[in-house]
Amino acid sequence: MGMVGLLLLIGQPEARERVNPLSGPESAMSAQHPPAIPFEGPKSTDWYAVFVTWDQAYGDNYLDGRDGGTFAWGPSGYVQRMYLNLYRTFKETVWLDKLVKQIDRILKARSDVPPYEVYDPRYVDGYRGWGQDRYSQYKPEYTEWFCDDGLIISPMLAFVELVWDDPSLHAAYRAKADDCLRIVEEDVIAKWYANWAPDPGWTEEDNSRYREDRGYHVYEWSGWKNQPLNMYLSFTDALVTLRRLSRSPYYRPYQEAFVPFYAAQSEQMMRFFHDQMQYDAEVDAYTWKYGPNSCWPDLVEDVGHGFIDIQAALQGVQSGLSFTEKDLERMASTFVHKVWNGSLKQPVFSYYVDGIPSEFDADRGSWGWGFLYLAGYDYRIWEAMAAYFEKEVSIQDQSAYIAVTAAMLGIATQAHDRWAPGAPMHPEVVCSGQDLRISWRPPETDADGTALTGLKGYIVYRAPGPEGPFDRLNEAPLDTTRYVDRGAASESYFYRITAVDYRRPPNEGAPSTTVSVRSGGTD
Repeated sequence: MGMVGLLLLIGQPEARERVNPLSGPESAMSAQHPPAIPFEGPKSTDWYAVFVTWDQAYGDNYLDGRDGGTFAWGPSGYVQRMYLNLYRTFKETVWLDKLVKQIDRILKARSDVPPYEVYDPRYVDGYRGWGQDRYSQYKPEYTEWFCDDGLIISPMLAFVELVWDDPSLHAAYRAKADDCLRIVEEDVIAKWYANWAPDPGWTEEDNSRYREDRGYHVYEWSGWKNQPLNMYLSFTDALVTLRRLSRSPYYRPYQEAFVPFYAAQSEQMMRFFHDQMQYDAEVDAYTWKYGPNSCWPDLVEDVGHGFIDIQAALQGVQSGLSFTEKDLERMASTFVHKVWNGSLKQPVFSYYVDGIPSEFDADRGSWGWGFLYLAGYDYRIWEAMAAYFEKEVSIQDQSAYIAVTAAMLGIATQAHDRWAPGAPMHPEVVCSGQDLRISWRPPETDADGTALTGLKGYIVYRAPGPEGPFDRLNEAPLDTTRYVDRGAASESYFYRITAVDYRRPPNEGAPSTTVSVRSGGTD
């Protein structure tokens, strides 16, 4: 199983039963519904629907041209990972189809001769790939970046693993997966393998050049140990997946030497990463640096780049390389006890993982969507991120690196929001001509008594007597706290209301108290 599959397999909270206490048929439907009335209490967002809306409008906006940096930090680094995560969670092949279309466009953009006016002739090396000149210290020179290549190929390889692991996907996707792996090995892995050196050593000239934010690309190479963590871990992500793929019966290596290369380097890279983790025993959490061997040796890692680090740690757990679930628990604790201020009413996040305030907190503290991978270890991560984004951020106005938060919130809802909403409160029934009008108030908590973390709507049930059987009146959950039962005033009906959340299928909570016009209130 690929790394993204871990979202559903590790860090799970203790199993909680779904609540559906109503007995009897649920087939009777009301022919008419009242006009929509807004919720009169807490309401949480359908994050899955939010991401679908954003993706339909903007998901393919990063695929034009040949700029490797745009591919890496747009569709590959963010959007394609969400397609994989969403498929893993909901098993909807529409996400794989979207992924394949994006991969095809990116692979077609490969070139051996750089589409730039100025470039080092060594880049015409027989390897088709992607490059960029987007950073001022390199302009107008074309460069091919280690980090960008890692971000681009990692979701491609995760797609290969997903398809290989599931025979039901072979007919539709196996040929594409095999071709994708072949291209990655022939053009990307082979290029870096031919120039590989974890730490090539320093000269005085190297020290001045590489330590000035250089040495991160293939023909000015300072070694992966001297990269910022997120820059080398993006490629580590790819190598760990290749390590697993190389052990599959479907694997046919481009070079036999690649198999031990994947095994040795992925192990070294994960161990080096784990060695950088600094343990805080007081809160059982980690902090870590942005790049201990880079030109910023004292800079603490930030939550924005942290998604790459967290994905690498997940890979380590899956492959048994350096990281354990205890490490993931401590990274979850980093968010809860250091990054977040602990408030759900006014959540505030630090930009740096040590929690020390900085000038970037207000604008960038909310970039930590990668911590949502760890929501199963502490659901307060989901609660805090959801509370902030519901109040402060319009996803439709965001670029990919923020918009994917909606997908992660939707995925975490499905994976970890095990408690249904509590029972609706204070139901009432009044007669209005030939109709009965039922109203209620929203639940104040989830069924376990904690803060309400998911409320999609309500189901109204009706019975001829207070003991039932109760028939369901509305098929789709109501987004109001009122319901009109047309023509029901001549009968002596009894009503209950339940609340449902955004899981698919939804968790349904316990029913409200039973009410009728005859009883005038609770029965």
